Amino acid sequence: MNAKNHTISKIVAKTFLRLLIITLAFSVYLFFSDKNMNMTLHFTNEWVLIFPLLLFLTVFTLLIYVLKNKYALIELNWLFSLATAFFCIYLILLYTRIYETL
Repeated sequence: MNAKNHTISKIVAKTFLRLLIITLAFSVYLFFSDKNMNMTLHFTNEWVLIFPLLLFLTVFTLLIYVLKNKYALIELNWLFSLATAFFCIYLILLYTRIYETL
């Protein structure tokens, strides 16, 4: 059972890594498109940026650990997958919120 769980966690972690790369590439594409060159964001409270930044740091810290250990640790694979899922959902919701105003 342990080998099967390890294989599944590796596949899921690699899939979420690809999803993260696609989501970040899409954000870079949207940032450099001509449509929004003069767009600015305004946050009424700066504290709303703390938790997304913590999530960002968590995802990339786990990414470094997972890649350093070459997907060998099951717990890190699942933690990375869960954090990446939340981060991608947050980014998608942020993109839809920003681009519906344009």
